[in-house]
Amino acid sequence: MKMFGYAVPSPNKAYLAVCLLHSAQIRLQQLLLSAKRCAPFRQAPKNPLTQKPLKPFMRVAMYYNNKDVRLEEMPIPQIGPGELLVKVIASGICGSDVMEWYRIKKAPLVLGHEITGEIAAIGKEVKKYKKGDRVFVSHHVPCNTCRYCMSGHHTACETLHKTNYDPGGFAEFIRVPQLNVDKGVFLLPKEMSFEEGTFIEPLACVARGQRLARMQPGRSVLVLGSGISGLLHIQLAKTLGAERIIATDITEYRLKAAKKFGADAIVHAKEDVPAEVRKVNEDKLADLVIVCTGALAAAVQALQSVDRGGTVLFFAVPGVDVPVPMSELWRNEITLMTSYGGSPKDIQTAIELIRSRKVNVEDMITHRLSLKDTAKGFKLVADAKESIKVIIEPQR
Repeated sequence: MKMFGYAVPSPNKAYLAVCLLHSAQIRLQQLLLSAKRCAPFRQAPKNPLTQKPLKPFMRVAMYYNNKDVRLEEMPIPQIGPGELLVKVIASGICGSDVMEWYRIKKAPLVLGHEITGEIAAIGKEVKKYKKGDRVFVSHHVPCNTCRYCMSGHHTACETLHKTNYDPGGFAEFIRVPQLNVDKGVFLLPKEMSFEEGTFIEPLACVARGQRLARMQPGRSVLVLGSGISGLLHIQLAKTLGAERIIATDITEYRLKAAKKFGADAIVHAKEDVPAEVRKVNEDKLADLVIVCTGALAAAVQALQSVDRGGTVLFFAVPGVDVPVPMSELWRNEITLMTSYGGSPKDIQTAIELIRSRKVNVEDMITHRLSLKDTAKGFKLVADAKESIKVIIEPQR
């Protein structure tokens, strides 16, 4: 007879049983060794409240494109000695999340960078935080030592552009790398809800933009695009003492929202915007124009609507080149500038603005969705019709 491919004498039953048992033992050892090797990747962290192991896998919303966001599973990230595991409670969908031309080249991936949550586990070297702390976590952090940081351009820092948490905010848990733990974790004030905390990142970006544009009391401000960033710009400009704020959009829903959150006048974006600005601004164009939409038409309107000596802040940009009338801008000393992201200083400013209720963010929330409905949330934000702030709650 043959056994395992070899010719062997016909065995008695006892000999055959021994051979089969030996084979089974070898296979069992192989399985145990394989399990041991995989154990570090499959061990689940413990719930800080019950000390029971959390499930080893978590749900995530995987982005493929604006119309294809799938609920999938992946292992809960394992943390190192200087890292944190944060249970995501709330995660806002940002307008930049649905900039498909910008995002799709990196797909598939888990997006989400406006998160708040609770610390679920801490690395043994972490001393500043404890389990259960309520936190906002910044996805990008600067090094604070390079020449860009030292000159105040933190968002041009190479480190900032390379840092992120793992895998993204549209997940039940995120791993916070050591650099982000050191420079990008902020305790939520007791007066601030998790949902309100999702506005910290976008408001920090807005605060940075207006700070760099030297927003001052008494200035006239034109905000092009009344989505979430436009509405935050309107509120902050009002808080900083703008004399007159004019807002545009292509939907009546958002024009009404602009009026609600502080715009003195609203203009439909398909109208002659420069002419309408003059009508409501004592026959003058705007001192500060803030572009909050990626539409090319808005970028062109901005260059036509800024007064002499004024500033155009490109808070959002189109994915194509913009025709710029350089000679006209040169003769009228008009400043064109961009703003990207927020620094730790801007984050602190945003936290205080929300905590003190100087900027009302609670009333901007129009939709609260579970992780399985993230695709619906992306459609709402991409359509930009009847939504302002859409928040995903991964623990629902």
